[in-house]
Amino acid sequence: MEKQLVRADEVLARSTIYSHLAAGFAYPAEDYLQSLKSGEATASLRMAAAFFADEKGLTDAVDAFCEAVEREIPSLDIRDLEGEYNRIFSMGLICPHNETEYSSSHVFMKGSDMADIAGFYNAFGFKMSDTEKALADFIGTELEFMHVVTFKEHHALGKGEEANAETCREAQGKFLKGHLGTWVSAFSKVLSATTHLEYFRTIGKMLDEFVTFDGRHLGVAPFNVVTVPAFSPSPEPEAFTCGEPSKEDFTFKGGSE
Repeated sequence: MEKQLVRADEVLARSTIYSHLAAGFAYPAEDYLQSLKSGEATASLRMAAAFFADEKGLTDAVDAFCEAVEREIPSLDIRDLEGEYNRIFSMGLICPHNETEYSSSHVFMKGSDMADIAGFYNAFGFKMSDTEKALADFIGTELEFMHVVTFKEHHALGKGEEANAETCREAQGKFLKGHLGTWVSAFSKVLSATTHLEYFRTIGKMLDEFVTFDGRHLGVAPFNVVTVPAFSPSPEPEAFTCGEPSKEDFTFKGGSE
């Protein structure tokens, strides 16, 4: 029983990190900015990362992000974050943040990839908002999906539903192997080269380290990663928005191994 509680808490820690990453890549929201300024978000991240203390690359990346937040965020307001977000993500494809911009070499492959992503979402009741502009392959959407499926695994473990928990875990591995894990490293490199804020540079590094770790954790790494493609500027700026960060109450129940 104790081992099962530890496993459930470990899954919840992973879910928490996915949730923060999704919120960090969503269009800037005042409530999440305030959680960064208050230290609530960084405390939650550090608590989750503590479950994986032996993973130095991951814990160092989490610490670097938290330190960047503590140095940089207090002097920024929501307009500062919105301005940089729009500059790097929405204006002329400086840093595309959609999977198929990296992985799909032609329109037919893009359609196939988008259909496969949608299949994962549909299988777990993960629905896209009718009012928001983010696509199924947007980095924030894919991260939010991983948050939801890891949280479903945690919930199933808490109820003793081993078969449902295993279904969730298998889906996580397949989604990382076929989608999220293939392009975040390239995305992180482009983000690091284009942003003016340590906040975005360090969250990109944390994303890369965490997804790499999670692939190993689930036994699906190494990934067949794409290289950084050459992007052509878009003639028209596009605005992307994503939803509010998840509001679940993340409470750890067990101890550490």
